[in-house]
Amino acid sequence: CPQNPRVSTVGARLGKTLAVVALFVAHAAAWDLSKYQPRSVLYPRAPSKTTTAKVFPKRAPTVDTRGFCGQVNYASRIVGGTEAVPHSAPWQVAIFIDGQYFCGGSLISNEWVLTAAHCADNAIFFNILLGSHNVRLDAADEPTRVEVRSTEYTVHPDWGPIRIINDVALIRLPNPIEFTPEIQPICMAPSTEGDHVGDILHISGWGKPSDDAAGISPVLREVDVPCISNAECADTYGATITDGNICVDTTGGKGSCNGDSGGPLSFVNNGVHNQVGIVSFGSSAGCEVGLPAGFARVSYFADWISSVTGLVI
Repeated sequence: CPQNPRVSTVGARLGKTLAVVALFVAHAAAWDLSKYQPRSVLYPRAPSKTTTAKVFPKRAPTVDTRGFCGQVNYASRIVGGTEAVPHSAPWQVAIFIDGQYFCGGSLISNEWVLTAAHCADNAIFFNILLGSHNVRLDAADEPTRVEVRSTEYTVHPDWGPIRIINDVALIRLPNPIEFTPEIQPICMAPSTEGDHVGDILHISGWGKPSDDAAGISPVLREVDVPCISNAECADTYGATITDGNICVDTTGGKGSCNGDSGGPLSFVNNGVHNQVGIVSFGSSAGCEVGLPAGFARVSYFADWISSVTGLVI
C-alpha cells in the first residue's frame, strides 16, 4: 500500500495497517436525491471547473454567539444510527453543490457555514438548506426551511487534497440569516480544547445509512461514537493523520458515510453542543467495516476560522 494514500472509493484495498481513504461527499437536482451522489465518487472534479474561492480580509473577533449557540429547543435525540428528532440539530445545513454534489455543513453564525474543503474546492455555487429535516420534501411542505444560494467561500490556505490535510472551508451566506428555533448556530471548540480521547462524540448528517444504500438519506440521521487517539487512527491511515485531525471508532458500523462530508462532529457538555470536528474521510473498504473515520479538528483551525468570520471562539 502507498505511504501517502490517494483518495479512492473503489474496492477494499487494505494493507496490514494502512487503509485507502475515501471522502464522504455525495454526487447530487434540487432536490431529486437520486441525482445526488457522494462527491467522493467523482472526486476530484473536472479541471474545467473554475474556482471562485477567495481570500477574505482578516477580521477582529467581534461576533459572539457563546451565550446561545449549541442549544437544542426540541426533544432529546435518538441515538444508535437512526433518524434524528426533527430539528434537534438546528445548526445542521444541507449543501447542494453545482447541481451535482451533496455535502453537509454547520451554521456557526448568522452569515457563515463551516464545511469541508473537499466539498467546497472548485465549486461555482452552493444551494444551502437551513432548518430542514427531510431534504426530499418541497419547501412548501417544510415551512421551517430557508433556502439560500451562495457563491462566496474560502478554503483553508494549506488545504492538501492528496493527503486530505487541512480539510476546512467557510461559505458566506449572501445575507445574514434570521435565527429561529429550527435555525441556530453551533458552538465552536476553542484552540485550548482537549483531545476528547475516550469521550462520546455525536455525528449527524444526511449521508448514506449503509454501504448498500442507493443514495443519501432523505432525513437527518445521527449516531454517538467514541473518540480515539490520533496514534490509533494513524495505525490505519498513516501520514494522513496530523494534529489537524480527530478520529472516531466506528466498530459495529456506526459512523459517518458518503454524503456526510462537511457536517459536524460535536461534544455535548451540559446540553450544549460544541463542534470539535468536520466530517472528512473514512476507509474505501466501506462505512460499515469498523475502521476509524477521520475529521478535521476544529480547535486546530479555530484561529483561522475566527480570523475569517470575526467569530469569538
